Amino acid sequence: MSNMELPFVLAYEPEYEDKVARLSKEEFFSLFEHLNAAPRWVNSNGKRAIQILGLCHHGESHSALFDPETLKVNCFSACGGGMMLHTWVMRALDLSSPYYSRKAIEKWIDGQGLDLAHRAPRGGLDFSYYEKPFDPNVEIEMVKGIDPTIIRDLYSGFDTTRETLSRLVWCKNKEQGGDGIPVEQLEAFQVAYNPKRKTIILPHHNANGEIVGLYERNFAMLRQEAKERFPDFSPKDLVQFPTAKYFPLFKGEKYRKSGKPCWSFPNSQNLYGLHKAKEAIRETGKAIIFEGAKSVMLAHAYGYPYAVATHTFGAHTNHIAMLMQAGAKEIILAFDKQYEDCKSKEWELFEMKTKGLADRVGAHVAVSRVCDKTGFWLDYKDAPIDQGKMTFDLLFKDRETLTAKE
Repeated sequence: MSNMELPFVLAYEPEYEDKVARLSKEEFFSLFEHLNAAPRWVNSNGKRAIQILGLCHHGESHSALFDPETLKVNCFSACGGGMMLHTWVMRALDLSSPYYSRKAIEKWIDGQGLDLAHRAPRGGLDFSYYEKPFDPNVEIEMVKGIDPTIIRDLYSGFDTTRETLSRLVWCKNKEQGGDGIPVEQLEAFQVAYNPKRKTIILPHHNANGEIVGLYERNFAMLRQEAKERFPDFSPKDLVQFPTAKYFPLFKGEKYRKSGKPCWSFPNSQNLYGLHKAKEAIRETGKAIIFEGAKSVMLAHAYGYPYAVATHTFGAHTNHIAMLMQAGAKEIILAFDKQYEDCKSKEWELFEMKTKGLADRVGAHVAVSRVCDKTGFWLDYKDAPIDQGKMTFDLLFKDRETLTAKE
């Protein structure tokens, strides 16, 4: 099957950075399993990370932590320090340069095996990972905005007219299969349409209102579905399908000369919508944390101007500190996938994202959660605001207190 026949294609042959950026968390976990690195999932600062208890530098068994968002490995053993994934692979496989480690990772992505016979980790070692205590006064450096000249250049290729925005699925009402976000909110948050790729452009701002990154909402078939529908596809074919609906917007050739291959930013240092919400947070002492940007736009339209989003799994303790420093006295967690079955894996993850986070920060700030344990109001995949204003009003009013700070 040629590139031109694929329902979603890249405009260039994927390079290492692009291939790795498109891997899911589960695929990273599989890579460490393939490398005999004895991985396991842990909760690090409110988000999922991969602890490596086996293979590390030069074949020795160390304790390290991999962050799937930053692609960094932080080693807690004698060697210490942090490094990018390809550097860790270079040392783990005792390769002579990062070039060869990148190629090794690409080979694995393309379905080729690696010779690991002499790299089996030693057994019988027990390492533990300890989280740092929450510091509400931690200094969090604001993410620097992208050069406004570049933003103007990028937006010159997007469509931001009200006529186009009003036709987006985000703006269409529920009866039309849309999300019902008022077009005024799309305009206020600088949402755009990319006609070349038929995608929605979602900018992220820092607290000063500067755009720090751009995400692209694609409507192409996801890789997992492509695997199921096209079992004969090779890994090289599959890598051109996205692993998620949202991805950082890839840079064009004009801006790919140096730095990251896409317009991304560190999620743990930024909150979606804080530039719009900070005044209301200071005035009310409340801050609602959603996971997604659409929820924030709906919340602002529904009369909750103190809503923000992490745009990631749960929330980082940095996010809590940022909101407290903005004046929040109560943190209201309004995360996705809430109930299904109180003995299910989904519920365990929801408990970790809410009660687990509250346990860490509750000595410093009141924490509550918007939760539908029965499933009467929400489907378990819903964000708490997906079923309209009336439902969210009721759930918000009956929110569950997790910790109370006098």
